[in-house]
Amino acid sequence: MSKISNLLEIIMIIQYKGLTTASELAQTLGVDKKTVYRYISSLNKANVPVYTKKGRYGGFYIDKNFYMKSANLSARELSALLMASEVLTKQNGFIYEKELKNAVYKIKSVSINSDINLSEMDDTGGFSIDSIGNLKKLEDKISQISYSMSKGKSLNVNYFSVNKNNLTMRKVDPYDLVFKQGNWYVVGYCHMKDDIEIFKLDRIKSLKISDDIYMRPHTFSLKDYLNQHWGVFMGDKIKVLIKFSRNISHFIKSTKWNTNQRIDDLEDGSIILSLYIDDIEDVKKWVMGFGKDAEIIEPEELRKNIKLELEELYKKY
Repeated sequence: MSKISNLLEIIMIIQYKGLTTASELAQTLGVDKKTVYRYISSLNKANVPVYTKKGRYGGFYIDKNFYMKSANLSARELSALLMASEVLTKQNGFIYEKELKNAVYKIKSVSINSDINLSEMDDTGGFSIDSIGNLKKLEDKISQISYSMSKGKSLNVNYFSVNKNNLTMRKVDPYDLVFKQGNWYVVGYCHMKDDIEIFKLDRIKSLKISDDIYMRPHTFSLKDYLNQHWGVFMGDKIKVLIKFSRNISHFIKSTKWNTNQRIDDLEDGSIILSLYIDDIEDVKKWVMGFGKDAEIIEPEELRKNIKLELEELYKKY
């Protein structure tokens, strides 16, 4: 990521969180603390009012009178911008595809207070399921999450799951707020999954700070966690978990099947392969080719599709 992108990200993070430390910024940006201090110095030289609060609960904060306001764009202008980012690609000869998409992400992120929001539109200008979280303003969510982290209190979250296409109530112990590719995420321990999860803020329909107290584990490293789960920030890709038996685990582990794959070993010698894909059909036939040595764990939709196909095969034979 370029220095300009990092500087913009620092401004957004400090504005929304209110107070953040050099360590938190370093972990989020993937740089060292000395680099963070150089970035803060650059912002000050550019007359961006970032200040330092010293002490145990100190950190960086920004003058409340300074704010990166959103552009006053109409619905047609927003729709045109979104459409342009889909049409202008390297395949079509546009060499700045990545830069254009990043610009759209940033406009989307600072347009949250507008009457019209990019995240509320699909490619035709209609309403998209991704906008379900916009029923509650982004600033309110970030404010409540930041407060719960500072007080060590758990959150009760009503969260929309794309894979299961429904809303579920989750109890979450928030560890960190992360800003990636124009979207905000909260990383924390999910009591329902009994694991650390990443939640996209625009999929949170509602949240409430509970009276339950939690402690963030001293062994948790945001940098290490994000390095292992970077595929989550690749847009609306589908997470697929596949269990392979010990009979073919060595073969699966010896091959790079996907750029964002992860493999976890199980006690019985079998393994779990996790991937992020665009379409479940991409992986369906591949998995079925392994027969009884492969089992889809999630998403449920893919399990059902394979089950239906096997039932049809059973009828034929």
